[in-house]
Amino acid sequence: MRPTPTLNGFALMLLAGWVLVTDARAQDPARAELLYNTHCIGCHTTQVHWRDRKLVTDWAGLLEQVRRWQAIQRLDWGEGDIVRVARHLNRRHYQLPETGAPDGPSASARGR
Repeated sequence: MRPTPTLNGFALMLLAGWVLVTDARAQDPARAELLYNTHCIGCHTTQVHWRDRKLVTDWAGLLEQVRRWQAIQRLDWGEGDIVRVARHLNRRHYQLPETGAPDGPSASARGR
C-alpha cells in the first residue's frame, strides 16, 4: 500500500516548486530588460550608472537603489523583479560580485 502524503509534505512540495520557479524567474534577463526599459530608462540613461558620484558601490547598494526607485515610482514590484532588474543592471553596468544579497549569489557568481 502506498503512503498518503500529509498536508505538511504537500505544502513542502509546493514551497520547493515555488522556490525553483522564483529562482528561475529572478534570472530571466529578458524580463529584467523589459522592466528596466519600460519603467526606468526614461530617466536613467547610461550616464547615471557610470557617473563619478554614483550611489551604487556594491550588490546590496544596487538592490537598495532598485527597491528605492521602484517604490518612488509606485511600481509595486515583488522581490523577484527587484533582483531581476538589479542583475540586469549589474551585468550591463556594474559587474559587482553579488555578495551579501538576501537571496545569495547568482548562478553566474557561483561559477555556473
